[in-house]
Amino acid sequence: MISKARAILDDGFLVGLAFALFLAGKIVPFLLVVGVLPIALFWMKSDYAKPAGLLARFLLPTIGYLAFCLLLLYAYPGLQPGETPPNNPDLELYAVAFALLAVGFLRGQQIRNLSNRFHIVMPWALLAAFAVLSIYMFLGWDGCRVQVAASWPFIPAIIFTTLTFLLLLGWQGRSTRQRFFRLALITLSIIVTVAYTGSRGVAVGQFAVLAALILCRGIRSLRNGLPTMPQLGLAIGAGLALCVAVGTATGCNSFGRWHAVINVADILQPAPSTASTLPETELEPVLVSDSVPSSIPSSTPAQSNDASISLRLDMWRASLDAIRQAPLFGHGALSLRPIIQDPFGFEHNHNQYLAWLVTGGIVLLVIGLFFLSTPALISSGLAPADRVIVILSVTGLWGVSMIFDAFLSLDFYLHYFSLLLGFLFALITDMAKSQRPQNG
Repeated sequence: MISKARAILDDGFLVGLAFALFLAGKIVPFLLVVGVLPIALFWMKSDYAKPAGLLARFLLPTIGYLAFCLLLLYAYPGLQPGETPPNNPDLELYAVAFALLAVGFLRGQQIRNLSNRFHIVMPWALLAAFAVLSIYMFLGWDGCRVQVAASWPFIPAIIFTTLTFLLLLGWQGRSTRQRFFRLALITLSIIVTVAYTGSRGVAVGQFAVLAALILCRGIRSLRNGLPTMPQLGLAIGAGLALCVAVGTATGCNSFGRWHAVINVADILQPAPSTASTLPETELEPVLVSDSVPSSIPSSTPAQSNDASISLRLDMWRASLDAIRQAPLFGHGALSLRPIIQDPFGFEHNHNQYLAWLVTGGIVLLVIGLFFLSTPALISSGLAPADRVIVILSVTGLWGVSMIFDAFLSLDFYLHYFSLLLGFLFALITDMAKSQRPQNG
């Protein structure tokens, strides 16, 4: 009876990882039951003993990054005396990230045969999540950019795509049916990213990963552990064709938003103009003051028919101006308030690397890159093809996507990424254990 209840809680935790893509923060009560409570209940029946070197490769980049951000928050805030601090970042942002990192780390290691359970439960959980997104899309409940209970449409896109790519692990040992299911999920992930959510930044990361998988297929040692080029090509082609079908059925032209991205070279050409009233965009606005700090030069508005891209380019120019003034240590943890939030009305500058450079300089950028590279550091025990999949699924996808959004500067994204890293450690160690006899 106890073992059956434990199995239900284990599978529930895996389902929660998937359903967070449309429930976002509303998944927390469920995760408390299936994630936090079992840690206490089954603590004595779990094995957390791991090699010191492996633990160090996990703990140093993760704990180190969060601890440094906390230190920066209090030791180097970067605000003038009496200046109102922004809502984000704050103590809660990093405290919750610490907690979720621990939950993923501990709870993942409690699940027996984690890799096997992941590959059994996760495909069906993603299929159910896709059904929910489809209902919202075709009934028009969220307009042309589905987010359900999430704050932004990028959340379903980045999580669905991440988990889909991770399901390619162990490709060499999959049956024909299992391979077809995973290729079908890649097709669905393209629909989610392009047609359902219109997340261009995530889509760029998604197609970059797919291109990298195709290129890696040419390496002899990786060949048997990755899908073939025709298989990936078929999945991509089917996904794009279905995106067109979705657009026709719903009246949402998802490809219309890509014109500005394709012509980004023209957009980047400097052209003098005066500031104009900015139309409502896909970015997440916050209430701010109207003052612009004199220390940061005002940027020239980008010339683009796409307001979202124009705003990003303007914020990136302002960020680069700020970085030139303090390249090594940046302007402080809260300095995005006067540099970005006051003049532009957004909490961050929509580029994670520029956000790190502005707030903590080159020092924070290096620490942040180590944090982002945690999957590469902890996956050395896997077969080469599986290690490539882990790195591309997380570091590659999130890394490219964060050229266009500062995900790790926002609460839900940082919290989910921390939970994912803890879970990924457990998944990788479980896979490495099963591969060890084969790799001798």
